[in-house]
Order: sequence, then structure tokens, then C-alpha cells
Amino acid sequence: MLKKIIFNLLCFLLTQISFAYINISPTSFDKNIGKGAYQEFTLYNNTSIPVRYRIEPQKMSGKDVGDMSEWIEVYPKVITIDPANEKMFKVYIKSKGKPLDGDYGAFLNIKQISAPKLKDKKDLDIGAGMIVMTNLNMGLYGYIGAENLNLEILKPTITKKDNKYYLKTEITNKTNRLGRIKVEAKVDKNRYYPIGEMRIMKNQTLILDNEIKNLKDRNEIKEIVITDTETKKVLNTIKI
Repeated sequence: MLKKIIFNLLCFLLTQISFAYINISPTSFDKNIGKGAYQEFTLYNNTSIPVRYRIEPQKMSGKDVGDMSEWIEVYPKVITIDPANEKMFKVYIKSKGKPLDGDYGAFLNIKQISAPKLKDKKDLDIGAGMIVMTNLNMGLYGYIGAENLNLEILKPTITKKDNKYYLKTEITNKTNRLGRIKVEAKVDKNRYYPIGEMRIMKNQTLILDNEIKNLKDRNEIKEIVITDTETKKVLNTIKI
């Protein structure tokens, strides 16, 4: 009896560790929902047990963002993923009526539900019956507004600490809507060092103190380049 209790406890703990998180990519949206925007997401099952998820939009409340949950279409709404496998689902968001320009948000609720057991696999049957259900609310953001981002950038400086180089600057979004930007250090025509990719909300100021990854010599850098990740347009180039 004691051995059975210990075995059940170990199964429970192992299953709890395996299902303590939901593995998904990408984890952002940040697109123009006025025109209509589409994104594919991939869920991964890195365990030896089949998992099933239900995906539903939920409201996001906040004074700085409007709610876009009622505009979200998800397909499929239920996904079953075999062990050591992955599955994709699609999200499409387009505003309806005549909403105001600005930032909008919603949660994508990804909830684990009962999964089918694998036949003729006793151990997996036991595990599938003991799953600790996970429940993730992933925040998605979109916008309605100006076509191009207008950013105000404080003069960047590069500092060195513990043999690593860092970019220090402030970036303010002067646009009437959010955007997603990529910041890089340009070395030559075809070579860039990554600094970071980030969302910047309407009227928000980002304070950067980010490592310039892979940089070994300060003199390599010619300029800092900021790109809109949605449109791939270069927004700003700052000489260093």
C-alpha cells in the first residue's frame, strides 16, 4: 500500500513539472487591426503524453487600451497534440464599426482540457489521467491609427561594463498608436548586432540599457538602426 502511494505521488509530481507551463510561439501580435491582421501560432508538446487545449479570446480591461476580444477569430478552437509534436492555430483580428484610433488589447485564453489516452500504453494511460491542468492568458495587442510610427530618440551612448557593451537611450512613441520595433547596431552593409525587439505603446517612453550582443570592439559600430517589425520599414538611423 505504501509503495502504491509513493508511486502515485511520484507520478503526480512528474506530471506537475511537465505541465507547469504552455510552450507557444510567437508570444505577441502588435498589428494593424483596422485593416485586419493575421498571425499563426504554434503550440508544442514536449512530453510523452498527449495534450489538448481550448483557445478562446477574453476581454482585457484597462484605461490605456480598448477591448478587441469580440473581433478575434480563432481556428481551430480546440487542438490535440500528440507526444513530442506540435500543432498550429490561426488568429485573425479586424475591427468592426467605427472605433477610435489607439491601442487595443485582449487575452487569448489557452486552457488545457482532458486529452485522449493512448491505447495499449499503460504508463501513458496513468499519466494522462493525472494531468495538472494549465491555464494561460496571453496578452495580445493591436492598433488602429497612423500608418507610420513617429519616434523621438534621445542621443544614444555606448558604455562598457564587465567586457560587455551596452546601448543607453530613450525612445518615445509620438504616434497615436502602438508599434513593435527592432533595435540593432549596424557594422557594415550586411552585418548587424542585435540589441532588442520590443513593443512601444502610444505615448510610452522606453528606457534602454541593453547589451549589444556579440560586439567585441566599440569602433565597429557605424550607426543604430530602428526598424518597424510589422512593415519592415527602417524608421530611424542614428550615427554613433
